[in-house]
Amino acid sequence: MKKIKIIVCFFALIFISSTAFSQKGKVVLNTNDIPEVTHVHLDDFPSNGALPMIHGWGGMTVDINNAPKGTDFTPLLEGLKNDLCQVPHWGYIIKGSIEIEYGDGNKDILKEGEAFYMRSGHTGIVLEDVLLVSFSPQEGMEHLETHLEKKMKEMQATQSSND
Repeated sequence: MKKIKIIVCFFALIFISSTAFSQKGKVVLNTNDIPEVTHVHLDDFPSNGALPMIHGWGGMTVDINNAPKGTDFTPLLEGLKNDLCQVPHWGYIIKGSIEIEYGDGNKDILKEGEAFYMRSGHTGIVLEDVLLVSFSPQEGMEHLETHLEKKMKEMQATQSSND
C-alpha cells in the first residue's frame, strides 16, 4: 500500500507541473486537459500494445513495464535516432532492477523502491525481474509505441521463418 501511495504522489507531482524538459527543449504539457479516466489499477492497464500504457493524461503517457531478468531493450530500439529511446521518463521501480545505459556511455542502475528520471538517449537491460511505472511526454511515447510494435512484428516474423 505504501508503494502505491508513493506512485500516486509521484504521479500527482508530475501533473502539478506544467512543463517537462526533453533534448529538443521545453515540452509544454496540457494540464488542463482532464482525461475521462483519472485512475487505473496496475492490473487493469490496457495490454493490447507493445507496453501497457495509457495516453492523454495532461499531455503525458503512463506505462507499466514488466520484464524478466536478462531482457535487453536494445534490439527493439534499432532504427530510432542513435538506436536509443529518445523519450524522457519519470517513474518508480516497484520491484527488481534495471541498468540504463545512455548514448554518452554513462550508466545508472535503478533499483526497487527508487523513483527515477531517465533522460532521453538510453537503452536498458533488466538485471532482476522488473516491474516499473513511468510517466513520459505523450507525443514521444506515441512515436515510440509505433516503433516498438513495428519492431516486435518484424522480430516475430523473423522467428516464425526460422522455425
